[in-house]
Amino acid sequence: MGKTTEAQAPKPQADRREAIVHAAWRMAATGGLAAVTIRSIAGEIGFTTGIVMHHFPTKEAILEEMIERLYRGLFDDYRAAIERAPAGRRLERMLLSCLPLKPHTAFGWKLSIVLQSEALRSPVIAKIQKRHYRVYEDDMMRELVQLQADRQIPAKTDLGFAMSRLIALVEGIGATYALRPRAMPIKLQRQLVLDELERLQAPPRG
Repeated sequence: MGKTTEAQAPKPQADRREAIVHAAWRMAATGGLAAVTIRSIAGEIGFTTGIVMHHFPTKEAILEEMIERLYRGLFDDYRAAIERAPAGRRLERMLLSCLPLKPHTAFGWKLSIVLQSEALRSPVIAKIQKRHYRVYEDDMMRELVQLQADRQIPAKTDLGFAMSRLIALVEGIGATYALRPRAMPIKLQRQLVLDELERLQAPPRG
């Protein structure tokens, strides 16, 4: 019997799931969700449709995994940024880490825009997105409360309103970059966030 080459060796189950999800990401980012089918994924990575369906029985199951991984990656990025940040700059680092400043976050924003349309049609996808948004909001509110406790945000500031402004700003930056990257260069992205944080932390007038 001849020696089995690396290309012929069977892939571990975890590697196959990884390959399927990454292929789905690429196809969604370039061709939209209509391009993501079990057959097209199988053809993209050289699997049979049976192998793909063994891991993900339906297209919706693939989309669910795509969203789960997208948000887990976001959480990992900003929580790592928070842990490394000096006191008083944790929120700043959190927000900056969510912007499309690096290739993987830029790709994530492009994919996020594509998946938003699916959430309008699929209650399951919408539920997953809402669950992850609550985690994101809870983490952001925790940082805002700490800044206010440290007297870096005025005591009378409405933190719920402040959080909504910050989320709207970050999402506006991300969506603009995904659709028109030249309109949202890196320097502008950073400046918009830093200006809003400066406004938030400024003492009340009068």
